[in-house]
Amino acid sequence: MGYEMILIKSLKRMEARKLGLALLVGFCVGVVACFISMTVSTAKQQLSNLPYVVNASPVAESSNYSQRSGRGHGAEGSNPSSDGATRTNQTSSSTRDDALSGGQTKGSNLESEGDKKTEARQPSKNQKEEIIESKQPEGDKKTEASQPNKNQKEEVNESKQPDGPRISKSTKSRTKAACDLSNPRTDVCDMEGDVRIHGKSASVVLVTDRRPRNSGRTKSWRIKPYARKFDKAAMAHVHEVSVRVSNGLGGIPACSTNHSDPAIVFALGGYTGNYYHDFTDVLIPLFITSRRFDGEVQFVIETTNLWWISKYEQILRSLSRHEIIFFNNDDRVHCYRRVVVGLHSHKALSIDPTRAPNGYSMVDFTKLMRVAYSLERDSPIRPGGAGAKKPRLLLISRQGSRRFTNLGEIVRTAEELDLEVVVTEAKMGSNVADIARVVNSCDVMMGVHGAGLTNFVFLPTNAVVIQIVPFGKLEDISRACFGYPSQDAGLHYLEYSVSEEESSLTELYPRDHAVFRDPKSIHRLGWIKMGEVYLDKQNVKLDVDRFRPLLLKARQLLHQ
Repeated sequence: MGYEMILIKSLKRMEARKLGLALLVGFCVGVVACFISMTVSTAKQQLSNLPYVVNASPVAESSNYSQRSGRGHGAEGSNPSSDGATRTNQTSSSTRDDALSGGQTKGSNLESEGDKKTEARQPSKNQKEEIIESKQPEGDKKTEASQPNKNQKEEVNESKQPDGPRISKSTKSRTKAACDLSNPRTDVCDMEGDVRIHGKSASVVLVTDRRPRNSGRTKSWRIKPYARKFDKAAMAHVHEVSVRVSNGLGGIPACSTNHSDPAIVFALGGYTGNYYHDFTDVLIPLFITSRRFDGEVQFVIETTNLWWISKYEQILRSLSRHEIIFFNNDDRVHCYRRVVVGLHSHKALSIDPTRAPNGYSMVDFTKLMRVAYSLERDSPIRPGGAGAKKPRLLLISRQGSRRFTNLGEIVRTAEELDLEVVVTEAKMGSNVADIARVVNSCDVMMGVHGAGLTNFVFLPTNAVVIQIVPFGKLEDISRACFGYPSQDAGLHYLEYSVSEEESSLTELYPRDHAVFRDPKSIHRLGWIKMGEVYLDKQNVKLDVDRFRPLLLKARQLLHQ
C-alpha cells in the first residue's frame, strides 16, 4: 500500500504539471492568433485606401503593325490607306527624299567638329543619372534586374474598382524612373510601373503610391526625344515632352487604353528628311533602343509625319509589330508597364557594342536591313577563277554640288580594271527598297562625301567603300561620318583626298587665296561658312591616273 500511495501522488503531480503547461501553450497561441488577426485587418484597411487597385491584365492594341499593306515607299504625296499604320484624316506632306544625294538642310549632313569635342568630354558629377525608385526588399531588386520572357508575363487579379486603371500586381513592387541626361547626344528616360502617356498635353507620368527615397531628387524632366542634343539648330525644331513621377494624389489622367507591351517615345523633328540624318539621328538610335524587345514594343511618335513612315516602313515593321501612335494627335491616355522616352545614341551613324543592349553592333543593324528589304547577298564575290563574275562597282553620281565632272572617264577607267560599273543618279522620291537592292548587288561603292554614302548599310559584309573627300581639310569630318561607321559595319574602307587641281574651286578663287593656302582659317569662320565654300561650291574632276591604284586596291580587298 505504501508504494501504491506514492505512485498515486506522483501521478497527480504529473497531471497538474501537464495541465499548467497546456494552459500556458494555449495562452501563447491565443496571443499570436490575436496579433495576426489585427495585422491582417490593418493591411486590408490600408489596401482599401489606395487610389489605384490591382485588376485585370492590360488589353493589347487591337491593330497589328505587321498586318498593314498597300503603302508605297517615298512616293511623292503618298497617302496611307485608311486601314494602315497611321490612321488619321490628315494627308501626307510631299516627299522630300534625297536618298542618294546630299539634299542637305542647313546644318549639313555632317557631324560637326563641336560634336566630336563634346563627345570626348566626360560628364560632370551633377550630370550623373538621376534615379527615383520605390523602396523594396533586396529580393525584389534582384528580380527587377532580369527581364521576364514572353511566357513569364505577370498574372493579374480580375477584380476592378470604379475609376481604377488596369495595372499588374508587379507594378506596385517595381516602380522606377531613371533619366540619363549625361549623354551629349541624347536624353533618355526609362520608366517602369504604372506609366501613362497623354499625347495632346505631351506628358508621360509614372504613377506610384510611394514617396521617393530621397525627396530632394528631381521628379520631373523636360525631354526632347531626338538624338542630336548637341546641335541647337536641329533641336530648335523638336518639341519637348514632360516626364514626371507622381504619387497619385491628384491631377493624374485615367487610362483610356491599356497595353501589355512597352512603348518608345521619340520625335521626327530636327533634320528628318535628310537621308543621312534619318539613319544617324533616328533609325540607328531606334534600333539600339528597341531591338532588345524583339518586336514586342510600340512606337509613340511625337510628330505626325506620314511620308517618312511610308518611306521607312519596312525598317519600322522589322522593329515593331504594333500600330504606330502619333503623340500630338491623340487625346487618349495610353497606359503601359514600361515606357522609354528618347532614343539611345552612341556616335555618328554607328553603334558601340559595349554600350548597346545585348551587345548589338552595326553588323547587327546591317543584318536587319537585309532582312527588312529581303536582300539576297550577305557577302561580296571573290574575283578570279574560271567563269567568275566581275566585281560590281556602284558609282554614286550626285546632283548639285560635289558631283563628278568627268564621270565618263571614271567609268572607262574602272571597266579597264575589269569592274562592272553601275551608275546610280540621285533622284527625288527614290524608293529605299529599290536603292537597297541595287546597293546590295554591288561589291564596291564609291562617291563624293555626302548623304548618298549612307547606303553602305545595304552592302554585303566585307564589301568595299571608297569615299572621295573634297578639297578643304575635310578628312576628319568625312571619316567620322562614313569612314569609322562603315568599318564598324564590317566593311573595308578606302579614302581618296581631292587635290587643288581636281577641285572646281580653282575656277572661283585665286591660288593664293586662304581657301587654298589655309583651309583651317575657313573652318574657323564657322560651320556655315566652311560648308558654303568646301561643300556647296565644290565639284570634282578626278585624276584617273592618280585614282587607278585605289581601284586596284579595292579589287584586292575582295580577295580577303
